[in-house]
Amino acid sequence: MLRVYKFNFSKSGFDLNDDYERLSDIDKEKIADMQADSFMEYEEDGKYAFFIIAEPTEIKKYTSILDENLVPYNVKNVSKDILKNTFSVESYISSDVESFNSLRYKFFIDDLNDWIYNNLDIDTILDRISSVGMKSLTKVEKKFLKNYNL
Repeated sequence: MLRVYKFNFSKSGFDLNDDYERLSDIDKEKIADMQADSFMEYEEDGKYAFFIIAEPTEIKKYTSILDENLVPYNVKNVSKDILKNTFSVESYISSDVESFNSLRYKFFIDDLNDWIYNNLDIDTILDRISSVGMKSLTKVEKKFLKNYNL
């Protein structure tokens, strides 16, 4: 099942290029062959970061390469927080979107909204209604509720 992950690195994307160049050809090929549903990269406080929608097995392959090559990073599965609407990717990275990555951002948010819709369940929606009310539901949540069949 696809999940949403947030990666943070301690270096800029430019500086990470040096780490990438030190990878073996096999590791570079493994990274190139990784499957992801969607991906949004950006700089956060001058450091490289990205959100990715992918299978946990793909993330494990990627983090194994990073670990084996001593590339420092932080990764967090933010799927539950997104579904519960306690974390908004849009709010989090909208200030880091520039003209050069605005189209990628739009496509990523569309993919993320599709992922949210496909992973919502009625219990999550009912919990949200109890805590914030109907008027505070997101467009995706309202669409899910409208299309929900008992």
